[in-house]
Amino acid sequence: MALNRKKIIENIIEKIYSLRHKIMSELHAMFKEMGITHTQMMVLRIIKNNENMHLKEIAAILGISSSAATQIVNGLVKKGYLMRKRNQLDRRILKLTFTDKALAQIASIKSKSFSDLYALFDALSDTELIQYWELNAKITGDNPEETLVRKDKDLC
Repeated sequence: MALNRKKIIENIIEKIYSLRHKIMSELHAMFKEMGITHTQMMVLRIIKNNENMHLKEIAAILGISSSAATQIVNGLVKKGYLMRKRNQLDRRILKLTFTDKALAQIASIKSKSFSDLYALFDALSDTELIQYWELNAKITGDNPEETLVRKDKDLC
């Protein structure tokens, strides 16, 4: 029987979408529990991974205006997830930092949500899980070791 590469790839893509849907459903439940939107979570991740980022840079990454980014950040400040700190050398520069409340709630919800997501991979043995991880890294052009280090710093 000949390998139908196109059909196999189509099936893999369908399965990726299905897996993505399951993951996004869990993440949206996490956002809801935190009382934030998906976009607000994206801003939190951007700030977590780039501590000295300015609002204009956040806006550029999200493809939105600076005023829209400001509104998103204002919502996160109002909800107690972010604080604005002025740079002592240049008062025009604002640094966005996480509040203790944010760090504690994110860690708690991340732990709960990820434990639910881990169950998706219970069907795989340890060897299969490593193979899956390496194959995904190969497809995306990532170095598996660098990916693991980078994910340790991710917010969610």
